[in-house]
Amino acid sequence: MKTRIIFTGILAFIWSINTIAQQDKHLSMWNENASQFNPAAVGIMDEDIRLLTNFRMQWLPLSGESMRTNTFSFDAKLIKSKGTDSHLGIGVNFVNDQTGNSKFTTNSFSIPIAYNIELNKMNSFSVGVAPGYYSQSIGGSQTWNNQWNGSSFDQTLSNGETFIPKVNSFDIGTGIQYKIKFDDVSHITAGFSVNHLNTAGTNYTSAGTGLFKQFNFHISATKFDSQRRFGISPQALVTLMGPNYNILVGSYFDHELFESSKRTDYVQRSFISYGFFMRWKDAFIISAAFKTNGFKFGISYDVNLSKLSTATRSNGALELFLKYSIVSDQNSRIGDRKLFRWRGGGAL
Repeated sequence: MKTRIIFTGILAFIWSINTIAQQDKHLSMWNENASQFNPAAVGIMDEDIRLLTNFRMQWLPLSGESMRTNTFSFDAKLIKSKGTDSHLGIGVNFVNDQTGNSKFTTNSFSIPIAYNIELNKMNSFSVGVAPGYYSQSIGGSQTWNNQWNGSSFDQTLSNGETFIPKVNSFDIGTGIQYKIKFDDVSHITAGFSVNHLNTAGTNYTSAGTGLFKQFNFHISATKFDSQRRFGISPQALVTLMGPNYNILVGSYFDHELFESSKRTDYVQRSFISYGFFMRWKDAFIISAAFKTNGFKFGISYDVNLSKLSTATRSNGALELFLKYSIVSDQNSRIGDRKLFRWRGGGAL
């Protein structure tokens, strides 16, 4: 069994090299900060300021170091148009991703900027761009086919490979998003983005094709029954990147814990949520979240269903996030149920 696990790990590394290291962020709770995937989503929230950090560990039972991902995001609303919800959104996204003993590491940094246009009280449209920096490197200890001496890998033998251990590139992405509000607590949001528009320079070898462009299609919705204090929030993400794809669908179920209590001019609300999701041909995902006092904490676990499940014993990934949201402008119209609701005219 140990031999099988080691062999699987070797295959995973060889696959990453053969596909020219098409490694990118891979999150189960992606909708907590969609600006990581679509710059048009930056600053599109009910609050004015939002900070989020995320940690993910994947395929823990495999021999050697596991795959891990760390992210940090910040976004805020700026330059609001008087009397409407049109505004500028700006943020910062950082991702650090490391894979196994090869220490195949990806670092990306971007500054997403978006402008949201309120078409009317029920419809809004945003467009965004995210200039940034993208870096990948290979370190640690690797073995190659021509280093096999019949009984073990001998790293004193030449690997016969010529590749650049670290590549860097200016990176840029763009996207659009549309939101339809049916009432103060129900809406549908849909978006499309293209990331890595110009990262063809990330070639490890002269024969490399560089990093493929990443196409993202996403849709999410919220329907909340204020009398029952219960809501449902279905969502879907489709990512296409060269020959690779990621399809994630499912829903959260939200319960307001108790009657709202006054907090200055706002009514603060506390929720507990749980969700079930499916990543096509890869994993079944169970998640839970708790939200109160501006903080939201979430956890998810991936049950691996792919061909790798034998080696991983179906242990896919553990993911955690912590988010803090701030309402700084009490004159803003807060029309969604996520954290606060305005007691004044027109809202809940």
